[in-house]
Amino acid sequence: MTQMVDVSLLARIRRYGAFNVNACFNCGNCTAVCRLSKDEDTFPRRLIRYGQVGMEDRLLAEKDLWRCYNCGECTRTCPRQAAPGEFMAAARRYAISRNDITGLARLLYGAVWGHVSAFLLLSALLTLLMLWQKGDMNGRQLALFKFIPGPVVHDMGLVIFGLIGIGLIAGVTTMLVRAHRRNRAAGKPAPALRALIPAVLYAAGESLGQARYRECDTDRVNEPWYARPWFAHAAMLWGFLGLLIATIVDFVSKPIGTPVAFFSPVRLLGTLAGLLCLYGVSVVIFRRAQKSDVPYAGSRFSDWFFLLLLGAVVLTGLVTELVVYLPGSSVFAYVVFLVHMILAMDLVLLLPVTKFAHAVYRPLALFLHRWQELSRA
Repeated sequence: MTQMVDVSLLARIRRYGAFNVNACFNCGNCTAVCRLSKDEDTFPRRLIRYGQVGMEDRLLAEKDLWRCYNCGECTRTCPRQAAPGEFMAAARRYAISRNDITGLARLLYGAVWGHVSAFLLLSALLTLLMLWQKGDMNGRQLALFKFIPGPVVHDMGLVIFGLIGIGLIAGVTTMLVRAHRRNRAAGKPAPALRALIPAVLYAAGESLGQARYRECDTDRVNEPWYARPWFAHAAMLWGFLGLLIATIVDFVSKPIGTPVAFFSPVRLLGTLAGLLCLYGVSVVIFRRAQKSDVPYAGSRFSDWFFLLLLGAVVLTGLVTELVVYLPGSSVFAYVVFLVHMILAMDLVLLLPVTKFAHAVYRPLALFLHRWQELSRA
């Protein structure tokens, strides 16, 4: 069967990361040392080859692109210093930009000014919308949702979730269509319905339990478990999910702005989840600043942007939780609350076009891989 190639593919992917796979002579060392490449899996070797010969459709359709956690072992042991791990990271950034229907991802990943400009413009727009119906800041007790009325927050929340829903549905649909075309071209049968639920449970369990990522960390015997990359990654994931659950429960269970007891289960869940998420973010930021390992040495602005934005959202949220119980009015409290709301909306709105998109595409890739695998059994 004729396969169309694109000789400019590698140059386009290189805009998203620093690697040198032109030096790769396809020795297979990267696949041999990868703890996650088993049986018929041959990543990252196969994906690198797709990039070299310009097979964009095959590269973007590969579920293995998202099953890699970039532990750096392949890059550390590459005899040609081709940085295969960074190629995989760059290819994921490229895939996010290709799944994005707005073109915003290409702007964000293309240059630092693109990231900063888009963030500032979005923040300015959200600030104007929030302050359009601003209430007063007077009174003995803090009334943050009188400063920014609860209905305004509620309506903006619905619009934002609708927008990211559209963006994620478009990206996920693109990924599913590519995977279907790839399977059909390879002559693979359609996945069996009997394997659907087990595949969903596997993807959910793997995403929450981080079992595959823990395999990547088996050589870090001198590090305590709480300082290892897998746990920092898991802490961010678990913390964010806890915050999301607490926010949704609070959103649907009562009118916005209704007082909540200090020891309310939802309040405690949000606080503990925020602390856990902030811990994970802090560990990763420290490792990236220290450049303590291969995956962190090649950090790009997009990596820093996501971590700092997530950390700022959690930190301002925790501070807001604290000051809301202090007596009297405080300009500081209102400012922190406003900043928190803007940053939180920035984070959610930018989910489909930033590194945050991994939270959607990786579980989906794990599900598709397992579904196909169980269907063959």
